[in-house]
Amino acid sequence: MHTSTVKRWGRIPTGKTLMRSRDGLRFRSALLPGFLALLLFLVPPLVAAAPNGTVRDAVPLLQRLNHAHWIAQGHGPHILYVIFDPNCPYCHALYDELQPHIHPDQLTVRYVPVGYLAPSSFGKAAAILEAKNPLAAMQKNESGFDKTSHHGAIAEILPNAASTNALHSNMGILKATGQKIVPTLIYTRRDNTVKIIKGTPDKTDLPAVLKEIR
Repeated sequence: MHTSTVKRWGRIPTGKTLMRSRDGLRFRSALLPGFLALLLFLVPPLVAAAPNGTVRDAVPLLQRLNHAHWIAQGHGPHILYVIFDPNCPYCHALYDELQPHIHPDQLTVRYVPVGYLAPSSFGKAAAILEAKNPLAAMQKNESGFDKTSHHGAIAEILPNAASTNALHSNMGILKATGQKIVPTLIYTRRDNTVKIIKGTPDKTDLPAVLKEIR
């Protein structure tokens, strides 16, 4: 798994810190480190990941992903799950980098939306799920992504009950992977192990990652 250094820190409301790096985006609480440590001690994670990112017990995670609310792109036999936030610049970079590989590498990319990075994220994720053509809605969000403000192009909506439940369920899957970071890539390798990658792989490393997918 590729690891890179933190680029910068930015302050946001409610006592949280947003960490931005090539490895993706995550919130880090400045107020409750002791509580979170206790919680992690008391509650075992759903997925136990080895240092190289492979998963020892992947069945529960794969079952949840298979029944999650996702948007599929491509029709190939090699399935890649990508958990993303509509306002995530690194998710957007990954989306762009995946496009030329989907057909040649016979991929099906299943994009699993969550909404937590910005106040508009949840409504934008709901807009994608509730669209008549969710893939077209996602493509609109990415094609017009503002790289300066880090905002996806789709307009947020007031979510209905179904999309609200779906997004909460998808967030539960992201939390179950161990760290609330987007993008998160999940796939089954050719040796039948499951790998989780937190953050966007370097563009030069992405072809090798995709070749691993069963």
